[in-house]
Amino acid sequence: MINIVNRYLSRNYLPRWIILLFDLSVIAISLFMAHLLANRLHFTMLERDPILWQLALTLPVYLLSMIYFRPFAEIIRHTTLEGTLRIFVALTSSAGFLIITRLFITYESIIFIPFTIIILQYMISLGAIFVSRLIIKSTYHTFLRLRQIDKNIVIYGAGSLGQMTYKAIINDHELRANVVAFIDDNKSLNKKRMFNIPLFSVNKAFQSIIVEKKVSELIIAISQVNLPKSSKRRIIDLCIENGIQVKEVPRVAEWINGGMNVNQFRKINIEDLLGRDSIQLDRNKIREGVKNATVLVTGAAGSIGSEIVRQLIAFNARKVILLDNAESPMYNLQNEIIAANDNPVFKVIIGDVTDKRKLRKVFEKYSPSIVYNAAAYKHVPLMEEHPCEATRVNIGGTKNLADLSIEFGVKKFVFISTDKAVNPTNVMGATKRISEIYIQSIAQNDEIATQFITTRFGNVLGSNGSVVPLFKKQIEAGGPITLTHKNITRYFMTIPEACQLVLEAGFMGKGGEIFVFDMGKPVKVYDLAKKMIALSGFVLDEDIEIKITGLRPGEKLYEELLNNTENVLPTHNDKIMIGKIQKHDYEEVNYAVSNLINSISDLSKQDLVALMKSIVPEFISMNSDYSRLDKKPITLSYKKPKIEANKVTV
Repeated sequence: MINIVNRYLSRNYLPRWIILLFDLSVIAISLFMAHLLANRLHFTMLERDPILWQLALTLPVYLLSMIYFRPFAEIIRHTTLEGTLRIFVALTSSAGFLIITRLFITYESIIFIPFTIIILQYMISLGAIFVSRLIIKSTYHTFLRLRQIDKNIVIYGAGSLGQMTYKAIINDHELRANVVAFIDDNKSLNKKRMFNIPLFSVNKAFQSIIVEKKVSELIIAISQVNLPKSSKRRIIDLCIENGIQVKEVPRVAEWINGGMNVNQFRKINIEDLLGRDSIQLDRNKIREGVKNATVLVTGAAGSIGSEIVRQLIAFNARKVILLDNAESPMYNLQNEIIAANDNPVFKVIIGDVTDKRKLRKVFEKYSPSIVYNAAAYKHVPLMEEHPCEATRVNIGGTKNLADLSIEFGVKKFVFISTDKAVNPTNVMGATKRISEIYIQSIAQNDEIATQFITTRFGNVLGSNGSVVPLFKKQIEAGGPITLTHKNITRYFMTIPEACQLVLEAGFMGKGGEIFVFDMGKPVKVYDLAKKMIALSGFVLDEDIEIKITGLRPGEKLYEELLNNTENVLPTHNDKIMIGKIQKHDYEEVNYAVSNLINSISDLSKQDLVALMKSIVPEFISMNSDYSRLDKKPITLSYKKPKIEANKVTV
């Protein structure tokens, strides 16, 4: 029966004319009650004709005021402070008009109304309408509380967004949920109530109400701007520990036009646990650096490259050249840029960084003043199988771009490296380290004007092929989640924050630096998998299991951001540090790198990796195919390259 009443109430509302008629009836009865009170409740002393004349005068006044201020237009069960204020203003203005009118009417007039009657009528009608609204609203909410409840919910955030979340929940009768508490970090709200619901601090809530009421869901109703990520991580971790599902209210822009409803509450992403508080950028430096620049971004369709492109366009770079050999992702990125920006100035080029002739034409036609090299093969297991391709793209492509940047007078060249280049244990990391060494050797050559800068950071969340999208797919498929080792740890950073730091470091550097980013604390990937399972609403081992498969060739348990010979110096941005680097002889490095690239087709995989080891002595392969290589030098017959002031020829 109660559920039937609730369903009826949720779909049916009183017409506005009935509410207006009710309010006018209250006002009319209030006039009679005013006379009764003025005559000390003696009915025999009431005079009918004066009351009728006074009713004929006051009712139109109140009616016109009601029509103007429209307090009857609000849904009574959802009466707000604004609606209550409308009632007050409508009645007060009517009473004020009647008092002013009374000043000009003599006692002998048939429409004379005593001040006492005007004031009593006003006070009785005001109180009666207020009380009627309160009774209707309370009755409605009493029926709501009596409905069948399937789950108890707490709302994190007692501000305006939290209040709107509460209303969205109680007004959704299909949800069958009960809000049992608000949680807020504001100490002044402790032990208070809102909507007759108690407010708690985080600690108190998890010690008492959440356990007592068997809460199954928590909704975060604080805007991302006002909620530090550290606080968000804390509340989510507590929920995971207590088996509570976590959701959050979407950004205002996503619901403001249609109104908030419970279907818009979204599950928490794992990125919310791993991301840090907002990075403070020197935006003026970046904006000044790109406003008159033609910027070439290689690997533009990739996770890092595409985000760099987005941010360059957002900073109004004069022109952005996008180069990648991935046709479909480039097409999608092109459409995204056009849809999201007004007249963006950019050019899409399908090309390969290993094709030096094509690259030369690009440099000749567009004369870029800044180059961001994000083109690379990055998947460790695949590159272990294909060291030739890793060398050709990661080292050869970087060398092509660097040499052409020198030749065409590029002002800044920013190379995007990885923490896997530090004490590499795999081919991919070794190719990145060799590229770093080559970039450093160029930067240390006083005859070269181009500023060469290296940026180094760890895994980026959500990048193509990274662990987070892989785990998401495995969870959606019902598991298992595959993990190579239970103790493996990784640094993580979101794509936008990584690219923001790349941009700032690029304009911070003067040439030759390796910028190391603050990656926060390393994350145990096993714990990451457990949290992703919990955030998806599943139970580890009951719904989804984690399967340990063993370390892959070239994979190490933990990553490093610096090798044993490097230290760091601080910068004005506490998220960016400068690694003290080794001195490299340009001629020797250029000779070794050129020989490595030119020998790709002539050497076996083992010999090619052995040659990498001769350039990077700290490279100790974790791959059994390469770990026991003969360390005798490999004889090569290529000539030493000629080095001129602004040109390298092999």
